[in-house]
Amino acid sequence: MVHTFPTQEKNATLAFFFLVLYTIAVLIRPHEFSYETSKYIVIKVFAILAFLFTLTSLRPITILPQHYMLLGFTPLIMISAFLNGWGMGGIEEAQKFFVASIIPFFLYSSLITSISRQKLLMYVSIAAALIMVYNGYIQQQSFDGTFGYGLGDSFSVGRSEMRITYLGFFGDPNDLGMFLVMNIAFLAYFYSEKGALNKVIMPLIFALLCYGVWMTGSRGTLLGVIGVICSYYMIKKAGARLILFAIIMAPIVATLLAKFGGMSSSESSANGRLEAWYSGILMLLNNPIFGVGKGNFMDHHELVAHNSYIHVAGEMGIPGYSLWAGVIILCMLASYKVIKEFANLPGDDISDESKIAYAAEVKINQALFFSMLGFMITAFFLSRQFTLLLFIFLGMLTASHIRLFTLRPELKMLFCKDMVIKSMLYCWVIIVAVYMALKVGL
Repeated sequence: MVHTFPTQEKNATLAFFFLVLYTIAVLIRPHEFSYETSKYIVIKVFAILAFLFTLTSLRPITILPQHYMLLGFTPLIMISAFLNGWGMGGIEEAQKFFVASIIPFFLYSSLITSISRQKLLMYVSIAAALIMVYNGYIQQQSFDGTFGYGLGDSFSVGRSEMRITYLGFFGDPNDLGMFLVMNIAFLAYFYSEKGALNKVIMPLIFALLCYGVWMTGSRGTLLGVIGVICSYYMIKKAGARLILFAIIMAPIVATLLAKFGGMSSSESSANGRLEAWYSGILMLLNNPIFGVGKGNFMDHHELVAHNSYIHVAGEMGIPGYSLWAGVIILCMLASYKVIKEFANLPGDDISDESKIAYAAEVKINQALFFSMLGFMITAFFLSRQFTLLLFIFLGMLTASHIRLFTLRPELKMLFCKDMVIKSMLYCWVIIVAVYMALKVGL
């Protein structure tokens, strides 16, 4: 299931340069600091240039099953929309998904060909997170009871509490909080690296990110912080059976917490959130093959699902959800196996240099795994199923897998046909567990 197009090796340095600029433009968004420059289409330009230079100067290009799965998701968007009487809208949604999801995923999975490149993007990500926290602090200090103003046109909103925002798609506090959570694993990675400075700076940055999460007022991202930390100790210390039990029970516990733990957001009560989840499952049951159509959830319920998994299942049906969630589970399952079963190179004839290089890749892969775990936890309480963050970080994780293949070719079995099928089945544990919990909670 792993396809590589062999030719003379080329590293696409210029393409990666534009990918770095694209990352800065997407995450830090400096062009939006002023009204005049905010009109510039720098993000699209950097993406197009990175894509063109990737196609012309990167060799080899490796295609994994998750690339095909995301491509397969695209026509399903059009078919689902057509069957729900929204044909032209489906074409627009499919085009949007291809441009804003598949292309970024392809760029990050293809161009991060070394650990040094990955570290550079991790530093950019951390820098963006710190700027967002600083911007939130400015908003907090200027808060007048209704609004607080920061960089560009960003402003916080006060309802029952003040909630900070940032620019672009980070204009929602939940997206901002999700991004902060996804950076925690990067801090842990650099903290474990050599150097006394890392031991001082990374805990300070962690404290700042936690402060930022608190300022977002997002309960889902607060749970994400706790969940990532607990999951780290669970996965590193616990046995397979206990981990499997925790995976099955997590959606059930989270659902019951939403019912009895007062996890309501300001726009809906806890019961309203659960009713939205139940409505999404009813959409799936009534339209099991193609769902109600991407973007049509609120045509059938007054609120979004506040759960990315249920949102996709309700809108896209069984095939669509199996592909979307299957990609996530496939990448995560491969990384889990690397962490638990393939953490070291076997054999006594392996050079120390190879062992060090492989260990470094495993360590990076672990950091990206827990970063994605932060997304998975927060996505359980937010409808962020097609956020650019998902495809950026999934691309990084996939790039790590490709680098691992070069050091240990037998790891390609982690993306064999059986693993793909298992991932597309395992992803339904979340939906089934929530459905069972809702039958008790409602």
